[in-house]
Amino acid sequence: MRIATIDIGTNSTRLLIADVENGKVNQVLKVGKVTKLGKGVRETRKLSEESIERTLSVLKEFKELIDKYGAEKVIAVTTEAARLAENSGEFLKRVRELGIELTILSDREEAELVYRANVSAFRPEGYAMTVDLGGGSTEIVYGNREKIEYLESLKFGVVFLHERFLRSDPPKIEELSALEEFVKGELLKVKEHVKSPFEVYAVGGTITSVVAMEEKMEVYRPEIVHGYKVSKDVIEKWYKRLTGMTVEERKKVKGLEENRADVIVPGLAFFKVFCEVFDKDYLTVSELGLLYGLALREAKG
Repeated sequence: MRIATIDIGTNSTRLLIADVENGKVNQVLKVGKVTKLGKGVRETRKLSEESIERTLSVLKEFKELIDKYGAEKVIAVTTEAARLAENSGEFLKRVRELGIELTILSDREEAELVYRANVSAFRPEGYAMTVDLGGGSTEIVYGNREKIEYLESLKFGVVFLHERFLRSDPPKIEELSALEEFVKGELLKVKEHVKSPFEVYAVGGTITSVVAMEEKMEVYRPEIVHGYKVSKDVIEKWYKRLTGMTVEERKKVKGLEENRADVIVPGLAFFKVFCEVFDKDYLTVSELGLLYGLALREAKG
């Protein structure tokens, strides 16, 4: 059966069209756009009209692709921004008017789907951790192929980190230090629950952008990105380089999406601190995010 999965996140909206059967997912098309649905929602507790319109416009494009590729079923979910917003009911109604039934996913469901997708694909020998750095929240799951031993949804992502800590362009050293200290404090709480050595599968637009920049990709190539081992040194190199630039200067960096130029810095800060806290020399980059997790659940029935 051909299905479409849609993930409306705090920063990006993504679509996967895939053929699913006998527990397998065969990708037909995958696209994504930065829509910033959750811009300002932590402060206002509302999705802005501008953000809603921007997201609806992309969903109309996705609807055309779904029809073009003949998907028989559509599974659409939204995450942290909608969980926080008081007017998310209005947003769901307007999406429904486009012919798309939208569900607000719990943070636990979101985390489990990403973890199961990655463990199923990478098949680690021992313990593993998925780190899904989103726009509004960060899902961290630790366990092995048999069971999840620890799950946490941290209530911040790149959009919220940017809005809370980075006021200057380029950011000031003290702003970056405050951001790093905050992330470190949150990750040290996570570390208390993790005992055994583990592989890390990193998910989300920040870490895939690191690969795209490192490989100077003019066109994004998922087949190179997926499974790429990004070293701690490479993360620190890009963090140092991009924090010295203005947003406009970052927009010209090959491999970095223009609409991600503002939030790439807090994203890199997160992964830099993550490597330090957990003493990791590298992270394995994964293309298997929530979209794939939803498709895999459908494939397994």
